[in-house]
Amino acid sequence: MKIVKTRHPSFPNVKFDELLKIKLRKRWQVLCGDKEHYRVGIYSPEYTHREEIKILEKHDCPELFMLIDGEMSLLIIDDKGKEKVVKLKPLRPIFVKSWHNGFCPNGKYGGVSIVVERDEFTTYYKSINELKINPKGVGNV
Repeated sequence: MKIVKTRHPSFPNVKFDELLKIKLRKRWQVLCGDKEHYRVGIYSPEYTHREEIKILEKHDCPELFMLIDGEMSLLIIDDKGKEKVVKLKPLRPIFVKSWHNGFCPNGKYGGVSIVVERDEFTTYYKSINELKINPKGVGNV
């Protein structure tokens, strides 16, 4: 398992009251935030099928995803090892606490979601094999 600690401020400085620049065809871009509170980013996965996903992540706090363009699904594995795929719907947010990763069925970077998460958190990464091997589930990380 890989562990990454994100500490505040974990977002770029931006000019207030002006449009922000978004880099398209990029997996993850942090746009802005409020120190010690939250940050907002754009997520657009490169994977096109569930089978391409080998690594999932889980934060020590929930994060919100909301599809704003294209098509995207999230592969979610709960703490008991149960797997599901959630097809995101435009402007219908999902609050995620479980192991997850995304894919865009209409092509690489074919969907874009806004993500809201804390400004400071820890992310855990595990392979699907690690998550599936433990017969008692994946535990509470």
